[in-house]
Amino acid sequence: MTALLTSFLLVGIAEMADKTQLLTLCLTCKYPPRKVLAGVAIAIAILNLFAVLVGGFAGRLLPTTPIKVVAGIMFLAFGLWALFSRGGDAEEEACDTTPDKGGIAGSAILAVTAAFLVAEVGDKTQLATLSLAARFETFFAVWLGASLGMLLANGLAIAGGAMLTTRVPEATLKRVSGALFIVFGLWTLFEVLL
Repeated sequence: MTALLTSFLLVGIAEMADKTQLLTLCLTCKYPPRKVLAGVAIAIAILNLFAVLVGGFAGRLLPTTPIKVVAGIMFLAFGLWALFSRGGDAEEEACDTTPDKGGIAGSAILAVTAAFLVAEVGDKTQLATLSLAARFETFFAVWLGASLGMLLANGLAIAGGAMLTTRVPEATLKRVSGALFIVFGLWTLFEVLL
């Protein structure tokens, strides 16, 4: 249960104000929300499956203490990254508000899935999922928690992302995410070293 909740909270909060959440918001301007949600869900399931398999594999082959130390350091790095990264990426540009009127029904889902996969590969949330899998050594709980956390964050972007970004500054969301990663990193290191 700890792995599920920790993965859900850390990855979900880390995804807030992330470039892929902003990409999801823009994709919602172009495609129907249910197709965007379906495409994002498929991409999240694939990405987190890969991250959990790699993290779980490393957790079984290598001694757990060094892996947990590395995981703790990575969480600290993610926290600092979130606290000190600057906005203004190309992904944050304004949405194209021209609705998609043509094409096959599945093409929107495929387009969203492909765009999300490309944007998310190697992102901090995928690396966090990999680290969580190595730390907890549980496949399904980490995969489910991380996937649900990312899906919730991106669901918010689909349902009301525009309202969220006008009321809560991106900088605040990044600070909260960064602080939580630092706390979890310190907790992981404290647990291993003492």
